[in-house]
Amino acid sequence: MTAASPETIVAALDAALDAPVYWGWAPFQAVETPPSYPLVTVHRALFTAEGFADMCVDDQFIGDTTLAVHTWSPVYEEARTLMTLVRPVMLEAGGWTLQTETDSYEPNARAWQVEAMWLAVGIAAD
Repeated sequence: MTAASPETIVAALDAALDAPVYWGWAPFQAVETPPSYPLVTVHRALFTAEGFADMCVDDQFIGDTTLAVHTWSPVYEEARTLMTLVRPVMLEAGGWTLQTETDSYEPNARAWQVEAMWLAVGIAAD
């Protein structure tokens, strides 16, 4: 199964969730004022072609990609609930497998974040 692209993931999450979804860290660029919560951020945490380097044509970069999906809220339970809504969207998008999930409080953002790392194997670098 081919994994959905990160752009497709962001669009699917945005359509399915009752919270804004951002590619990258745009809502956190003004450190003086925390953004409106709840919200979801998605970014590529890692791309590695280590296992594919000797199998691909030079102009094709194929590898494993890890996406980090963060749900944010000042209320822990809301951040956790939002992540329970993210999981089925990621699974339905196809090709992504949940690797880890961590919960932490981010004092600068004044919010809880639940971070989920999702792995897709053998996809093209974007």
